[in-house]
Amino acid sequence: MRKWLIVLVSTVLSLSLSFPAVANEKEGPRPEQTLYKADVHIDPKKKQVEGSVEIQFWPKDASHAYVHVYPLAFTKEHKGELWDELLGKEVELGTYDENRILVQGKPVAVKRTGNVIEVPLSEEQSRPIVLSMDFTMTLPQNEGRMSYDEHAIWLGNWLPILAVKDQRGWHLDPYEPIGDPFFSENADYQVNVTLPDGYQLASTATDQAAIVDHSTPGQREFQLDAINVRDFALVIMDSTYHFKETKVGNTEVRTWYRNGDSEEQASRNHTAAVEALQYFNSQFETYPYTEYDVVRVGGSINGMEYPSIVFLDGRHYLPNGDNAFVTVVHETAHQWFYSLIGNNQVDEAWLDEGFAEYATLAFLAAKYPKVGADRVLRRLKQGTITPYYVQEHLRPGQTLHAFPDNESYSDLVYSRTSSMLWMLREAWGEERLHEVLRHYVSTNRFGIANAASWKATLSEAAGEDAGAFLSYWINLDMSKQEEAAIWLEKLRQNQKNHGHPMEKEKAEK
Repeated sequence: MRKWLIVLVSTVLSLSLSFPAVANEKEGPRPEQTLYKADVHIDPKKKQVEGSVEIQFWPKDASHAYVHVYPLAFTKEHKGELWDELLGKEVELGTYDENRILVQGKPVAVKRTGNVIEVPLSEEQSRPIVLSMDFTMTLPQNEGRMSYDEHAIWLGNWLPILAVKDQRGWHLDPYEPIGDPFFSENADYQVNVTLPDGYQLASTATDQAAIVDHSTPGQREFQLDAINVRDFALVIMDSTYHFKETKVGNTEVRTWYRNGDSEEQASRNHTAAVEALQYFNSQFETYPYTEYDVVRVGGSINGMEYPSIVFLDGRHYLPNGDNAFVTVVHETAHQWFYSLIGNNQVDEAWLDEGFAEYATLAFLAAKYPKVGADRVLRRLKQGTITPYYVQEHLRPGQTLHAFPDNESYSDLVYSRTSSMLWMLREAWGEERLHEVLRHYVSTNRFGIANAASWKATLSEAAGEDAGAFLSYWINLDMSKQEEAAIWLEKLRQNQKNHGHPMEKEKAEK
């Protein structure tokens, strides 16, 4: 423990000195890439979504596939403090009816368990399966990721999406009130959205490139394409919405706000998105998508990330919006740690939330030193003082339902993981750590990373096994504390004596 205290004190003393004073087009489809084709009509007045989705995929199991239909979670009442924190206390349930489920054009009998539908398969695996479904949805009203208010409809995790099957089997986790209870693989999306005149949208697609069909009086059809993305989110907005726009490299950054919002705060949020995208481009890898939307929604979700789009609730558009700037930076960091490099957000939430929080700290340290210093110290305090969590057998590397409250989730998943990365930064230096993170992102780009992926990257960069270090930090294994401290000190001395950077990977893109 003593060595960690020495490192922490050293970090505190050095903060004021160490902080400075101041896509290409989306990549084309891969062989055997899953394709989602959706055609939906949205009625903003009735708060209804009606349409169909067709999923073309190569099955990983000859007998069946599973589909997550997350809107089903909001067709029944949830009780408890955690659900109240997520959805609010004044909740109106939605409805969801799926019908005419076909496989290769033939009706099949499906089994529903919670928000998961089991679909029987019978075709050979030598060719892709086409699964289609019609659905009608009345939106719930709540404070969460999928709801509405008088000016907007925001649709997060709304389209049916294939469950992941890997070496551990099928991942069929239920909707949880803590964290982001999702796990998905990259796919291509072709989504046609029909809206009444007078409405506009922002989505995971490059909306400015959408083909818009005005042929039917009183309505418009948007043809949206998104290539190689992890999910597809969508916000429908009325005419009270406007946006600020700046190009960063090949990416158009758009920040959406409403009449009545603070214009000054909207500008600050836009600055945060632009500066963060620029910084993360320079540090971790160039953002591959050509549009990034920061969209003001209702509710109290704080911030919520999706590929190429993030939701930001209205509190962040009030004058001097509470923590708005930092929230935008954090959600932008998720465009790398969640979107570009995926992970199981249910079982290993630390891999996206903790890494995104470290990236946020690094940005603030470089661009806004005072704000950065305060936030780093707070995360270090929360992430290194852990006797209670050891006693309660809580740790960052556990599944979402094992966290008893949002405070423990924040302390362990956000603070302890970002503290671990900050300790590596103290030992290696910013340049070296970010080189290792670039290698990690590049190696797992558009794929799924896990704890073993990070351990392999870290062990390779250090030149020896990082197992004890990660067991102490991520599993809170106190028996590994001294070994982890020795490992980190050796890292520091090797960097001081040699300072050889990791050779940049020369993999063909």
